[in-house]
Amino acid sequence: MTGKYELVVSTPRLKDIVDTCRNKPAISVDTEFARFNTYYPIVGLIQLYDGDHCYLIDPLEVEDLSSLSDLFQDPAVVKVFHACSEDMEVFQHTLGVLPAPVFDAQIAAAVLGVGFSISYQNLVEHYLSLHIDKGETRSDWLQRPLSDKQLDYAAQDVIYLLQVYEKQQQLLQTKNRLSWLDDECRDLAQDIPTQIDPLDYYRKVKNISRLDARQLTLLRSLCAWRERMARELDIPRNRVVEEKSLFIMAQLSLASRQTLQAQANLSPKQLRRYAEVLIEQIESAQDMPNEDLAPVETHSSAPVSSKSIKALRALVEQQAKLFEVAPELLAKRRHLERLLRSGGDTGQYQLPDALKGWREQIVGQVLLQSLNADS
Repeated sequence: MTGKYELVVSTPRLKDIVDTCRNKPAISVDTEFARFNTYYPIVGLIQLYDGDHCYLIDPLEVEDLSSLSDLFQDPAVVKVFHACSEDMEVFQHTLGVLPAPVFDAQIAAAVLGVGFSISYQNLVEHYLSLHIDKGETRSDWLQRPLSDKQLDYAAQDVIYLLQVYEKQQQLLQTKNRLSWLDDECRDLAQDIPTQIDPLDYYRKVKNISRLDARQLTLLRSLCAWRERMARELDIPRNRVVEEKSLFIMAQLSLASRQTLQAQANLSPKQLRRYAEVLIEQIESAQDMPNEDLAPVETHSSAPVSSKSIKALRALVEQQAKLFEVAPELLAKRRHLERLLRSGGDTGQYQLPDALKGWREQIVGQVLLQSLNADS
């Protein structure tokens, strides 16, 4: 499909394109970026399709990208993406804005029961009966000049996407589920990894339910330190210290160079750079008054019955089949665990926020009724 797009390399031309796109009800958007040895993504190409023309914007050539900010914040233009979390990250870092309103075709496919986390290739094949080549997925998007194959690949990522959007939108209207999708897409900007509060990053660590309050407080401090360091140096988190090492430090309260090296597997280089500050944080957590510790109820270590989880999952599957929606979209295991733990010793179960909204009528109330009947 070489030639069915325009390569944009100047600021004046970009401004003209933005003016054109702002007169459209919807545009499809994608990015190609690199993140080899950096914390933040480095954008190599920005693709737009307005239904008539495809624009491939070269951010390494265009001196001023700021006009894109106006387009991405225009409430009259829907920005259509596929699996947009990383694209949102790119735009937040590159332009300082988050596109809105957003329509994520991958989420729409889950709402419509087509599949959960469906690939772009499968999405196009399902809705358009077209097979597209994804051979350039791992290309170097910072190299110049970009090859015709790369440009073709980048163009097809937005040209077909807008066609998929039009079909999905009709189906969502027919099924009266546009509000479901709006709710899902409205929250997409709330959990961008490079934007979350460093003090909240520890919540992403696996197995934190194994830690007591003091250990959890230390992990929170260590993760926040690593997050700030990675951002400041613009390097991947694990290039500072690996997550599993932070977990071991928090679990065992390692407070010497010897134990940091032997048990947390820190390298000599990491010890030289970070041992002093790590030991200081570990000792500080050991001396912290109990009332200042992280609340354990944020993750609740109460055991959850596998049998109970299995029973709730069966109900989720049942409701998903009834409403023809991807079961993974209705409820994740952690949401079911949170629901079970909310009963505590009283048996008064409370729906977690993740099971409220449109999910409450579809699956939340069913889960509560089942639990109340068993209690």
